[in-house]
Amino acid sequence: MFGAAISIFYFFTDPTYQDTKALKLEGKSYVDALDNSKKLLAIRDQLRDKYNGIPQTQIDRLERMVPNNVDNVRLVLEIDRMAAKYGMSIKSIKLSKENVSKEKDLIGKNDKAYGTLGLEFSVDGPYHNFTSFVSDLEKNLRIVDIDGISFSSGSGEGVIQFGVRIRTYWLR
Repeated sequence: MFGAAISIFYFFTDPTYQDTKALKLEGKSYVDALDNSKKLLAIRDQLRDKYNGIPQTQIDRLERMVPNNVDNVRLVLEIDRMAAKYGMSIKSIKLSKENVSKEKDLIGKNDKAYGTLGLEFSVDGPYHNFTSFVSDLEKNLRIVDIDGISFSSGSGEGVIQFGVRIRTYWLR
């Protein structure tokens, strides 16, 4: 009887007990995962409430500052509208996605969350109109870096031809 009890303990009770302990540990890990998911849901809800609390006008301004796509036409029209305020119009427009200069020397994958777009154009007009135009470019909501400005004599008295090279950004 004693031998039978020891045999039952070693062959049935102990393995079942070990399995039960393993299942308790696994159950604890599930409970911990469930608690973590509840915390994450609470954080998600807080962030969603914050996002929903942002006025739509502010979201529109952010999307205009760094758009989700390369909108060449809208950018050119916006710059032309700024130039038209000062009696100038843009000419000789050249667009280029800038993944050349510094980025071509990178080794590995480009993990940047944004892309750049280069734009070259020229405008004719008096110097004071050009400086006002550049001031409007820098105050514009869309992020624009002026990479270069060149100038040469224009077609009339006090008229200068300005070549402008800018870079703008967009989210990938």
